Amino acid sequence: MSEPIAAVVARAADLTARGLPHQAVALLRPALAANPLHAEGWCRLAAAHLDADEPDPALDAAKRALVLDGDHAWAQRLTSLALTELGRHTEALVAARECVRRRPDDWRCRVVLAEALAADAAGLPDAAREAREATRLAPTEARAYQVLGDAALRLGDWGAAERAYRTALRLDPDAADVRANLATVRRRRGGAPVTAPAADVLGAARALVWPALSRLAALLVTGCLVLTLAALPRPTPLLGWFAAALVAACLAVVARLLLGARGGVRRALLGLPRHRPRIAVVVIAFGLALVVLSGWSVALLLGAGTTQPLVLALLCALLGGAVVVLGGGR
Repeated sequence: MSEPIAAVVARAADLTARGLPHQAVALLRPALAANPLHAEGWCRLAAAHLDADEPDPALDAAKRALVLDGDHAWAQRLTSLALTELGRHTEALVAARECVRRRPDDWRCRVVLAEALAADAAGLPDAAREAREATRLAPTEARAYQVLGDAALRLGDWGAAERAYRTALRLDPDAADVRANLATVRRRRGGAPVTAPAADVLGAARALVWPALSRLAALLVTGCLVLTLAALPRPTPLLGWFAAALVAACLAVVARLLLGARGGVRRALLGLPRHRPRIAVVVIAFGLALVVLSGWSVALLLGAGTTQPLVLALLCALLGGAVVVLGGGR
């Protein structure tokens, strides 16, 4: 009985590839009614429904495949695609992450995860990173470069977007949507300078910066408070090393934030203090705290015994931390 259903699935795959998904659905439905435990058949049916712009039955078919013994990564990928089409982005992201967990070296799983992440502006940097990994895994697949170009376009990284789209067109010269997006990138690169971050780029930058500032606040306030208590009645040179470690930890948070962002988002992050007064206050307060801590650390190691700079650093950390708590995310 497995031979007939296997032959039907193969024919359905051929029909879908030829642009005839409705015929593939009509072929698979009766075969699966007679062979309801054939996981590959349900996945093929879900794929055909997706090609026919029918996400609801596609999701039903993918869910049937998930409870059977088969390629669960494929079923999760189809589930994520169907959920994305239905606008259920949170669920789509969960399914896409599970797909990558099961098949981390499958470029198609990485592409689906990139598309799910890109549904939210805050996820664009991660979407670009996943799409870039997909191009590494499958350097001859145009779709991977197209998704990378789409993410870079929304991030305002015109150079990366143009390179990705040009590669996609070289691999698939008939991709009209890629050609249109490439024309959009070239117009924007050659047009008037952008004086302020685009809304989605600015949103992505803000979504990244507040969690980082919260981590900095926790590190600085806690670290300065502990150092202040430990420095009584007189600080020892050993505290200088702890202060240096605290500064290094804070700088690592900043470096991770900037290195994790790409293109337009990184530029938006650097420009946020000019557009957001609360962020400017926090950056100045934390910057002063780090400078004072660094100087105090060096002074201790050179034999000084004062705690006054440490008190100033604590006050700056408390000021910045208060602004983060009261104004984070706005």
